Amino acid sequence: MAYITHLECTTCGTKLPFDEPQNNICTDGGILEARYDEDRICREVSRDDIANGPSSLWRYAPVLPMIDEANIVTLGEGWTPLIHAERLGEELGCTDLYVKDEGRNPTGAFKDRGAAMVVSKMKELGIKTFIHNSSGNAAGALSLYAARAGLDCVNIVPDDILPSCRQQVALSGCRAYMMKGPWHESGRLVAANVVKHGWFNAGTLKEPYRLEGKKTMGCELAEQFGWDFPDVVLYPTGGGLGAIGIFKAFAEFERLGWVDSKRKPRLVAVQYEGCAPIVRAYREGKDHAEAWLDVQVLPGGLKSATPPGDRRVLEIVRETGGTCLTVTGDEALEAAADLARTEGVFACPESATTLAALKKLLVEGAVDGSEKIVSMITGAGVKSVDNFQPVSLPTISANEVLEG
Repeated sequence: MAYITHLECTTCGTKLPFDEPQNNICTDGGILEARYDEDRICREVSRDDIANGPSSLWRYAPVLPMIDEANIVTLGEGWTPLIHAERLGEELGCTDLYVKDEGRNPTGAFKDRGAAMVVSKMKELGIKTFIHNSSGNAAGALSLYAARAGLDCVNIVPDDILPSCRQQVALSGCRAYMMKGPWHESGRLVAANVVKHGWFNAGTLKEPYRLEGKKTMGCELAEQFGWDFPDVVLYPTGGGLGAIGIFKAFAEFERLGWVDSKRKPRLVAVQYEGCAPIVRAYREGKDHAEAWLDVQVLPGGLKSATPPGDRRVLEIVRETGGTCLTVTGDEALEAAADLARTEGVFACPESATTLAALKKLLVEGAVDGSEKIVSMITGAGVKSVDNFQPVSLPTISANEVLEG
């Protein structure tokens, strides 16, 4: 049963119907969000109903926008493990460290949550062709989910797109074009093609439904902690959609009375030093991020030079008493190695930025070692193997016996 009532701009309050295609046309920096009949949900849905649902993000159907479940396009996304990183926590000096391993999603990254939701909703609304710009993982996810649904997906990607993502796009049969010129102009290229061809713009925060898929990370965190909240969520922040989604879920669950905790989680937004528009805005006391014109980061994610979710991320950080900080590519690679060595989780470098940042926060005292801390691991290391230092292994003949 569907509980969605309308779409609403977070800034001006403009309300739009949910049963026809909608792009965010607000010019005041607001976000177009799905709204639900929470009073009805409270009367008709319980936490037990959620817990008895499927082992995927679709267990949260009452707070998701689909009308007809026959339109759901799924590859089994969501319900990823929350791992208590005890050995790594001991090394870092914190007792309650957890990693949420989004690399277990079907295409290897958290982007599958948004892809599943927006592709499902586009199918339901009768949209046939959509276009977006992506640094890699979203292109792979949206292309494969589009292939599953039989939709036409047009991808604008950077020239340093990782080989894994390039192959996912190519094998899906969807169209992809490498962007010539500065990456921060890719959104303008998408917009021009929307006007020319009438395609639907599925870019980050250009429509309301990728956010609804991403928010299920927050739904899962609350449920996996026993209907409780963590103290700190560290998030690798590019466009900002995932962080916004997590805290949207926290707020909805709190209003629904599904969370027993009185904790108020803090958001820590982490970016690379070579592309840190949100961190710069935070440090300068601004409410929005100016374009970062010289992007110098590892191939892969976290290269959003003009993050569309900048205003809301900055609001959440300040509202929750969190912070923003940067790490280097080398620090991220070292943190990914530490996580693999201590916990057996192979993370992509951009998501390991959260653990590199945690090291600094613990030293500075900005995070206490006794707090319940979540590091969001947004993608698998296998998506980014080209970013890691090549390794060689010793050889051995069939007649040799290893020393003990």
